[in-house]
Amino acid sequence: MKTINYLSLIIVLTIMSCTSKQQAKDSTESSDVVLGNLEHSFTLSATTQEKFDEGLLLLHNFEYDDALTAFEEATALDSTEVLTHWGEAMCHYKALWKLQNTDKGKTIVSRLGNTKEDRLATINDPLKKGMWEIVEIMYGGGDFEDRNKQIKEHLATLHKQYPGHQEIASFYALSLIWATEEYGDGSEDLRLAANIADSIIKVNPSHPGALHYKIHALDGPTSAKDALDAANQYAKVASHAAHALHMPSHIFLALGEWNSVVNSNQESYDASVKRMTEQELTEGARGYHSLAWMHYGLLQQGKYARAEKVLNDMLTLVPKDPTKGARGYLLGMQSRQLAESGKVNELTTLDLNIKVDDIGIIAKSVRSFLRVQLAFENENIQTIQNEIDWLSPKIYMDSLQIKDSGIAMCAAGNSRYAPNENSIKIAQVLLCQMEGLKASLKGDQTLFETKMKKAVQLEENTNFPTGPPRITKPSFEQYGEWLLENGRYDEAKKQFDIALLRMPKRAKSLKGKYTALMALDQSKEAEKVQIELQSIYSESDTEIKIFLKG
Repeated sequence: MKTINYLSLIIVLTIMSCTSKQQAKDSTESSDVVLGNLEHSFTLSATTQEKFDEGLLLLHNFEYDDALTAFEEATALDSTEVLTHWGEAMCHYKALWKLQNTDKGKTIVSRLGNTKEDRLATINDPLKKGMWEIVEIMYGGGDFEDRNKQIKEHLATLHKQYPGHQEIASFYALSLIWATEEYGDGSEDLRLAANIADSIIKVNPSHPGALHYKIHALDGPTSAKDALDAANQYAKVASHAAHALHMPSHIFLALGEWNSVVNSNQESYDASVKRMTEQELTEGARGYHSLAWMHYGLLQQGKYARAEKVLNDMLTLVPKDPTKGARGYLLGMQSRQLAESGKVNELTTLDLNIKVDDIGIIAKSVRSFLRVQLAFENENIQTIQNEIDWLSPKIYMDSLQIKDSGIAMCAAGNSRYAPNENSIKIAQVLLCQMEGLKASLKGDQTLFETKMKKAVQLEENTNFPTGPPRITKPSFEQYGEWLLENGRYDEAKKQFDIALLRMPKRAKSLKGKYTALMALDQSKEAEKVQIELQSIYSESDTEIKIFLKG
């Protein structure tokens, strides 16, 4: 059986013996392995096999653009090979990101015939026919969520027919993640996906899809510890893929391992810049996703000055190619900088006018909250009211597009920016926080607490964060800090505990809990929290070290 490795987009083929588990382990540790290893049984023509395998490795690593290029090159070598067309179609369906290019996908699928029956009739190999049916479902009828469930059911059947096939098992695990409605909490389907991934890793510890999908399946504070080995291994197995370098930080963040979050995302961002330079891509190809995660990790470590330097880089870079993603990340980073450090340097000019009409209700809400954060510091009640008045109808109109399932109706579009029940609740939390800040400025502390109680109730019913929190100042923390100021220490501690359950080792919540414990004369518990903070803040800015000594 062949193990195929790739360096950049140049294929380095090495024949390895896979006769023992130890040899498989050794291959994982090989310095040549940069995208992962395949041990599948898809038989293609000699002219297309290598390019197809390259595309498949890139696809498992979610390097969709480069995967598409590889599959297109494979198709150009032999247009009669059905799996190269299948690979192209797969690249236009990014279900975990809620992104799909239906028109391009349908165009590729139609190459084999005008109808599903005609297309399937051209495929004689049962295995290839089964794989092709995946893209028939992807670009067939029905809502996006319904199609994801159909794909899951189809792959479950294929997995039973071909129980030892690593690729079918991998895509089945991925389909379980696509179709789940409880992402990030270790639900039954997600645990099943992780178990399937484990069955692949046991025989092929370098399979990028198995490692990648296990991380996604266990991406939450309740289950992340079970994916730590996969996280540590994945970046080594697929060290050329920028996304693979980022993915371990999902587990690190869920566990509050901030130094690892920063390092993983620095490596991922650097890889994205290298790819951008080598392929002469636009600025939008930068790994802004990784930069936003790195920024959040730095803030948690109390490295506010370095975080602000990253923020200023974003403020300079994003206007050059203001993609939807880049604008959304920049909004969150600006708001988090203020939420964590309380200020920015006078030389930092925040962008309060980022275009948000095309990037969803969360971006709209974060921009309003960002403006309110500054208005609150300047005691500008009118600006706060203006943002409340602007945002409230936006949330209401988007909420009308939500079906009973919590998913947007078809008219809203099958997009990551379409509203859903979770995004509406996040927006409502931010609105409550804004209303609370307005009440605080007016001296109405009773109304402030009413708004905070509503905010925490709403936030408790949102999904656990699987990255830097969209609610850039978690409401539990905001309410807890107010309770501390009002001498209600036991209640404050409870709010910080909730925050830390959802976001382990979040620094501001730990600081709040420490203060509450000290006020409650629970010195032993306070000392444990202080030790944890000292570890997190070991290289923090000077003013934070002063707090710890005090």
